[in-house]
Amino acid sequence: MKRAQIKELASAIVDAEKLSAEDLQRIFSMFSRKDLKQFMLLLSREIKDRNVAANFSGELSQDNKNEIISMFPGRKVNFIRDDAGIIAGLRFEYGDYVLDYSVSGILKRTLENLAV
Repeated sequence: MKRAQIKELASAIVDAEKLSAEDLQRIFSMFSRKDLKQFMLLLSREIKDRNVAANFSGELSQDNKNEIISMFPGRKVNFIRDDAGIIAGLRFEYGDYVLDYSVSGILKRTLENLAV
């Protein structure tokens, strides 16, 4: 199977947001070992690219949540409260990016810059 077809299938599965046992069985029987590895890589990349983890401590109002959701159009935002690594503020993780606006992240970057 060609890479473009495998990528299209991975994208369709992420769009559907579900995968049944029958679908999995069909995929396993349809793909060679090499294609299956490529499918798993592309599927995990699609999931990672379409989801945002918004880590925060404390409370967020619905207005704040709506504003955050509007910052990431086309992506599903998962709000994760009381992350142990966050004193206050927010940290966003999406795709290969991390936007750290937490107090602990700011302190860490400040201390790193002072050490230089």
